[in-house]
Amino acid sequence: AIVGDRPIEEQVKDLVFFDADAVIATGQRTGHAADLSYIRMIKDAAGLPTLVGSGVTPDNANDILDIVDGVIVASSLKHDGVWWNQVDPQRVKAFIRGLKR
Repeated sequence: AIVGDRPIEEQVKDLVFFDADAVIATGQRTGHAADLSYIRMIKDAAGLPTLVGSGVTPDNANDILDIVDGVIVASSLKHDGVWWNQVDPQRVKAFIRGLKR
């Protein structure tokens, strides 16, 4: 990997240097959650709005939103939790109901 030898914090600081508007932390692949300590490390290094873009579910959304500025949610809102399926309105309602206000 091109950046495999560089710490995550250093890579995040590069985003700031290159004038990024935000940082998006993700898990290893679509629908996989990133570890909260990893998310916190990115947020602390960024100094930019930070989002989590994978693995956000009703079970972990509030914990993640306690750290970052926002989330990108897809798979957990789809029928059967599968990213290529259609959005399931019942899952959306349940997700929203579970969020702290």
